[in-house]
Amino acid sequence: MNLLSLPARNLMSQKLRSTLTVLGIAVAVGSFIALTGLTRGLQDSYSQGVGDVGGDYVVSQRGTYSLVSSSISEELVARLDAVAGVDEAAGIVLSIAAVDDEANIFVTGWPDGSFLWRSLMLEQGKAPAGDREVVLGRTVAEALGKTVGDEILIQYEPFRITGISVPDSVFNQNVAVARLSGLQELLGRPASVSLVQIRLARPVDPQKAANVKAALAKVSPTIEVSDSAEFAENMDFVKTVDAITSAVSLVMILASSILVANTLLMSVSERVQEFGILAAIGWTPGRIRLLVVVEGLLMCLIGSVIGVALGTAAMHLVSWLRVSAGLLEPYLTLGIIMEAMFWVLLVGPLAALYPAWRVTRATPSAALRGIR
Repeated sequence: MNLLSLPARNLMSQKLRSTLTVLGIAVAVGSFIALTGLTRGLQDSYSQGVGDVGGDYVVSQRGTYSLVSSSISEELVARLDAVAGVDEAAGIVLSIAAVDDEANIFVTGWPDGSFLWRSLMLEQGKAPAGDREVVLGRTVAEALGKTVGDEILIQYEPFRITGISVPDSVFNQNVAVARLSGLQELLGRPASVSLVQIRLARPVDPQKAANVKAALAKVSPTIEVSDSAEFAENMDFVKTVDAITSAVSLVMILASSILVANTLLMSVSERVQEFGILAAIGWTPGRIRLLVVVEGLLMCLIGSVIGVALGTAAMHLVSWLRVSAGLLEPYLTLGIIMEAMFWVLLVGPLAALYPAWRVTRATPSAALRGIR
């Protein structure tokens, strides 16, 4: 017998109890991975999507809560366009809109003739020419089961699909693109935009870009100028969702540690004589305590592996749901997996310390007599 084979045998002898505990750990780990992955995937999609249309800087309303809550007047767009070193300032409208009364997707409006349209990579069809026409990203088109020539309802108004695009970023593959004027009319915001994409005059060097960024920021105290990565990181919406996700995930992991402690405590209470025998044949109290901790660690390891699979499956399931078409994408990295396992493998063995301490309270002779 050793510190690996004996804990494994003990867990197998209590299959139902051990299985339920392992499943509890797996659900906690899976929830952490799914929630964290979807949240960070949203942030990564924002970052890539904003930078995938050829702009160098993004101008948004200062202190904006999310992509869709920012509002900038078109008069301000003209002033930004006049800043020295700016090749073009293109104001865009971005919103989450109901589609076909069963899904919600990102819809954006681009101004006619802007550099944004040159970034549009079409797989099929053509760019929209009318105010009730739209181009769908390939991913959202597949999720909605639509193709060129079909009609969709955006905010309960009919739009004809003129093209399917295949942009590089995941975010823009989940976006519907329309003419700015048409979307402004649909959303009732004719004189304002959500964001302004800034394209600098070429060639661009770091010092020149920094000077232009500073000049843009001076145009109005109500705006914030950032590159795509900064923009995604600075949004209060992403920070809020990330904080909520972390809190919920950690609470679930702490709850799973209680399962570990309860399972081990019951196991210890039922195996007093066994531990007395181990003490009688020379096992030290420290080694016996370590045996109990290893049992808890094994359950955490097995639960973590199962949890990674559950979390990955849950992310893909949520992203495939029609109601979330275009909004959520699975995002899994080694860092997210290691973060989840770190918390479980830290909290789980700590939860096993009390049962481990309790097992060595009785003397070997008392344990052999079955005295608790």
